[in-house]
Amino acid sequence: MNSERREAIDEMIVKMRAGRMSRRAFVERAAVLGLSASFVGTLLDACGSGGSGGPTVVAWESENEATGTYQDLVNKFNQSQKDVQVHWTNGPSDTGQLLTKFSTMLRARSNSIDIMSMDIIWPAQFGASGWTFPIDGKWPASERQNYLPGPVAGCTYNGKIWAAPFRTDAGLIYYRTDLVPTPPNTWDDLTNSAQQALSSGAVKYGYVWQGAQYEGLVCDFVEVVYGYGGSILDPNNPKTVTTTSPQTVQGLTQMVSWVGGISPQAVTTYKEEDARTTFQNGDAAFMRNWPYAYAHGQNASESKIVGKFDVHTMLYGGSNTTGHSSLGGWQLGINAFSSKTDAAWQFVHYMMQEPAQKEAAIKASLTVTLQSIYDDADVLKANPFFAKLKPVFQTAQPRPVTPKYPDVTLAIQQQVHNALLKQAAPADAMSALATQLQGIVS
Repeated sequence: MNSERREAIDEMIVKMRAGRMSRRAFVERAAVLGLSASFVGTLLDACGSGGSGGPTVVAWESENEATGTYQDLVNKFNQSQKDVQVHWTNGPSDTGQLLTKFSTMLRARSNSIDIMSMDIIWPAQFGASGWTFPIDGKWPASERQNYLPGPVAGCTYNGKIWAAPFRTDAGLIYYRTDLVPTPPNTWDDLTNSAQQALSSGAVKYGYVWQGAQYEGLVCDFVEVVYGYGGSILDPNNPKTVTTTSPQTVQGLTQMVSWVGGISPQAVTTYKEEDARTTFQNGDAAFMRNWPYAYAHGQNASESKIVGKFDVHTMLYGGSNTTGHSSLGGWQLGINAFSSKTDAAWQFVHYMMQEPAQKEAAIKASLTVTLQSIYDDADVLKANPFFAKLKPVFQTAQPRPVTPKYPDVTLAIQQQVHNALLKQAAPADAMSALATQLQGIVS
């Protein structure tokens, strides 16, 4: 919702409440502005409730959501409220376009959008730039403890929480149950089992993952590194670079050994869909991917391995004993330049409560952040797969949390990809990365 349209809505409400605009004129003007019928209806109801002022209209632009669930949740909120009404805009499917739109708006200190859906890698950048309103004072610690810790950590920077983690995502290890009777727990286990499956001739490839030079590679890289107990930046001091630690180098060394071994040489060009189609065509014993691939693999119209695979939590290595998936997901941030932060929080808080989280899980299969959802009988009936996700989400960790993330990720992508292509030894690549990152985060 741009500022001109919101000003027009506010003017219409004032005129309607003052008796200077007919109901018919209100509806006609709303149609010209492109407002949905349900939103117009709730505004008219609010205008007829008496008093001198109209409801506070809050604008929310989300990530692209194709099921209609967000509109349903907005409608329910609007029907339950008189003082606050939300107008929802469905964002573009291209996350980069959404980031550009928000960044342009916020640099201009505009308040045309009050609530922004934010990728997990944005909160630190937005918070450090003074673009989002910190919600610590509004969201009690007693409530926050009911949500998955990883997404909350991903929204936290410099001691403040810059967004509410509405829905999450995390990497999974997929494996063929007909070829691998016992799922691996360590990266060495996976390597050995993949080699056995490959040697048997049952599959073309042992393990497929995301090795192209893009953001997905960063997710795969940190999962292996975290599994070895390594890191990219010190979690307690994001200005300290840790890529030259033995654990981090060991993790990258493991990944490099897969290329041309248990993984095809072409894995250095693979993204999510390349890995998914290869796996569900029956050509690989193992795959790293996001939860979305599960439903595709069980769809007989597109998969050759229906009922022949399962998922496992992320793996570990070295002396470590716990694997950690890389977090994805979307958060709800409040524009720091909005004059309606209290009203915006009222809606954000509504979206974080059990009814909204449950509806999102059941109707849209969204992997929300309220932990109790993964034990809910109604949710598990609709999505039995969710029973497997809770332990994954509970140990998942964000990518490096830093306001410099756009530059940090590009450096990681470049150096890790160089190592995968054998253009640099793992230790040399991590040393070069340390030099780059120190210049970025200092």
